[in-house]
Amino acid sequence: MTVDHRREQGLSANQVVGATTVAVAGAAALGAACVFTPGGVDAGPQLCPFAVMTGLPCPGCGLTRSWVALMHGDVGSAFTFNVFGPVFLMLTAVTVVAATLTLVRRRGAPLSGWRDLVLGPVGAVLLGVWLTYGGVRILDAAFGWGFFPVVV
Repeated sequence: MTVDHRREQGLSANQVVGATTVAVAGAAALGAACVFTPGGVDAGPQLCPFAVMTGLPCPGCGLTRSWVALMHGDVGSAFTFNVFGPVFLMLTAVTVVAATLTLVRRRGAPLSGWRDLVLGPVGAVLLGVWLTYGGVRILDAAFGWGFFPVVV
């Protein structure tokens, strides 16, 4: 029987910094989605450089509003602003939990296993579908087809 010695060893300083950064940044993003109000993000400034320059939505346009809507219980609006908003919010929440478990247990298994999944084939497919969705939204806005709500 072989033992994976990487699981037996503690975290390196770089792993602690990385896991802490991931946990804090993810928790801050989730917390911001709770603190901001749906009306506040609708009336806020346009932050997307692509949308400012072109007047068209990028694949990420609507994600902030989607997260805020979801954190305030408006699931329908969350999916309307950006279909991937709830998906990315859940991925972020799982990542924060995995990073926190990594720090608490002082072993890399939860975060490294999750990282391998997200950065592997599953993540590549999700990224491809998200970019395709974004491309279709750009075309929809450019040609005025009206399949997607205006989120710019």
